[in-house]
Amino acid sequence: MSDVPFRLRAAAATALAVAAALAPAVRAAAPSLPVDCLPDVVARWEATDPDVRYGAQNVPGIVLGHPGDSTPTQGTTTVASLGPDGSVTFRLVDAVIEDRPGPDFIVFENAFFQGAPPAGPGDDYLIFHEPGFVDVSPDGETWTRFPYDADALAEAATVGSIDRALHLALRGLAGITPTFTGNWTIPDDPAVWDPDGQGGVSGAGGDAFDLATVGLAEVRYVRITDAGTGNGFPGAAEGFDMDALVVLHGRPLGSAAPDGDGDGLPDGVETTLYGTRADLADSDGDGTDDGREVAGCRDPLDGGDAPYLLREPHLFADGTDCTTIRWTWLGADAAWDVLRGDVANLFETGGAVDLGPLDCLAAATAAVSWSCDGAAPPPAGAWFYLVRRSDDGAGPGTLGRGSSLAERQSGATCP
Repeated sequence: MSDVPFRLRAAAATALAVAAALAPAVRAAAPSLPVDCLPDVVARWEATDPDVRYGAQNVPGIVLGHPGDSTPTQGTTTVASLGPDGSVTFRLVDAVIEDRPGPDFIVFENAFFQGAPPAGPGDDYLIFHEPGFVDVSPDGETWTRFPYDADALAEAATVGSIDRALHLALRGLAGITPTFTGNWTIPDDPAVWDPDGQGGVSGAGGDAFDLATVGLAEVRYVRITDAGTGNGFPGAAEGFDMDALVVLHGRPLGSAAPDGDGDGLPDGVETTLYGTRADLADSDGDGTDDGREVAGCRDPLDGGDAPYLLREPHLFADGTDCTTIRWTWLGADAAWDVLRGDVANLFETGGAVDLGPLDCLAAATAAVSWSCDGAAPPPAGAWFYLVRRSDDGAGPGTLGRGSSLAERQSGATCP
């Protein structure tokens, strides 16, 4: 089950943000899609010495995408380090995590096996670990921490690597189970040997959490805090290395738009983005409605267990004299163009929005941030920024979605 392919139905994607002249700061754009299985916002980033932390230049986008590529014995580098006792708080905007049978979400760090992974259920092993506390909240005010064994955590702080027994004793913490490329929507149980998995685990590793453990029916906030054990490498990468948070059991919050079948997905979103039926709540007949499947990384048109995500980047812009653009990490195979336009050139024609001439700021970059644009818009004017998939040989990527949700086609390319 560890090699189930990643499933997607959108090959090119775009997001948009606006920078206004003379504005004191540029705020993050809203998520570009109504529902997905990833957190939408980093509500708080409280890393220790945040400016020098590894990956800090890519926050928030680097921690809002799906898990990075890694192997059982080498962790991913698509992370941002919290530093000793640092924390990150995620907020879901378009959905909630709800309690259903089994784990409801997975936290991914870049833990990895030191030495060979176990070859059988009786084998011992050693894990490079950086434990973190996990707290959840329905409202961002009242927090509940997942229980853990304080004695086991104290012991983990005295060793460079944890063995099998200590690994199992640390359940309830994040950052203790190796993460590696595979099916990142299959929760792993380290106590159960999977002969078909990598290193004995069934999916892509990570630490799974069940809201039933803390007696909550649903939450919208998840906070990860470095446990302060001093494990890991000193310096910029010290402390918990946040990779990704993936929702397994999500429920869309719905919107004011028409939703004829009551599955939490507006009718236009179903037919245009997901290809699902707007008159049938469960299009693939697998027993889970379309909205909950999309909010849980599952394809609403396929009853299988392959991870599913529409790869639309969320775009964030900040800065005053110099605007920095950041976007979500959506896979090592993605390359992106960064473009800028003038809001004054936007106009509607025939029901479509013409973006006007665009300036290419970066072409085919594999990064998830670009810095920085020192050009100022005209007085009382504004720039808009776009990030799109680069030309893959089949023509240039699209330039976002219009109000109809149809992709805007354009011949504009980055030189």
